[in-house]
Amino acid sequence: MRFEPGYLLGMALQTIPEPRKVARDVLSLDFPRAALWQAFALFAVLSTGLNVASVILFPPPPDPALADSLLGDPLRMGMVQTASLVITVFLIYWVGRAFGGHGTFPQAILTVIWMQYVSVMLQLVVLVLALFAPGLAALAALFSVGVSFWIITHFTAEMHGFRSAGLVFATIVVLLLGLGVVLGVALALIGAGAGVLSPMQMR
Repeated sequence: MRFEPGYLLGMALQTIPEPRKVARDVLSLDFPRAALWQAFALFAVLSTGLNVASVILFPPPPDPALADSLLGDPLRMGMVQTASLVITVFLIYWVGRAFGGHGTFPQAILTVIWMQYVSVMLQLVVLVLALFAPGLAALAALFSVGVSFWIITHFTAEMHGFRSAGLVFATIVVLLLGLGVVLGVALALIGAGAGVLSPMQMR
């Protein structure tokens, strides 16, 4: 695997038709865990920055309830988004191992990093489209959510040696629903308000 812009872009595009092939290449990378966490943090910051830019460029309708929500507090938005991504890393590793998988913790970090890398590129596309074609931007945003599920599902199946991506997807959906409930309760306790983004909106 080469770390060149053109090659990495091609790999990102190849993730859609051949996710498990790309997963094998990405998951074979051998980096120190500290370097992986640094890359993880970088993409979390980039993603949060794009979310904030989206809110600034296309502010939601005036609503007093949003003043105390994540949309009104970029720092809190970043903290919650990063926390949800860290939890995702641990769930990919722990749950996969619990079901007999053989994936490693660094591979779980790589999975979320790659998902974030592709998502950041799609977020840029959504922002550009929103300037000229809001309808297409909305479709691109939905596509981005689907791609995130696609990557996590197939990368998790590949790293743990699972044959059925469908069962992995079903498990992810159940876990995300549970995670959404837990995050909702936690955010209610810290007073995040009613305008909270869902876990899959906070890529």
